[in-house]
Amino acid sequence: MRRPKYAGGVRAPNLAVLVLCAGALALSGCGYSNGFRMPPGVKTLAVPMFRNETFPLRRDVEVDVTRALKEELALRSDLRIVSSGKDADAILEGVVLEFQQGVLTEGARDTVQESGIVVRLRIRLVSTRDGSVLVERVVQDYAAFSNIAGEGIEIARAEAVRELARRIVPAIEPWETSGE
Repeated sequence: MRRPKYAGGVRAPNLAVLVLCAGALALSGCGYSNGFRMPPGVKTLAVPMFRNETFPLRRDVEVDVTRALKEELALRSDLRIVSSGKDADAILEGVVLEFQQGVLTEGARDTVQESGIVVRLRIRLVSTRDGSVLVERVVQDYAAFSNIAGEGIEIARAEAVRELARRIVPAIEPWETSGE
């Protein structure tokens, strides 16, 4: 008995062959992991309130960033977030370095049509065992808002803060230069 052919003249694949191929692919590993990794030994993390060193001072941006980061870590990792450094394997310290607002486009008669903000942070992941710095990075993001569309700086600020939190999570993963 012959198997039916597809329009191109190729035989229909046997179900057993498809199952074997799928199983082989599932069992073969390429070393890639899509999960979040912390440095070895870090299972609990303290995230104290970030410091705000913006000039001119932008009030409460550090509160928003810290809150968004804790939410993002809870969503994307299996770390246990603790309130005190004495209960943590590591502490994630952060400093809001810059919060700048600028005009992106102007209309006739110098009316501002679109503005943008840039937020820049420095983060440090510090081991509570020996005080060593495990990871240190500068992370930044920007967001634009349209005055014509009725958007305000609050919308852009919330968007930039959410995106910064999303960027910080992979930024605290250790970057390994070994050939793993």
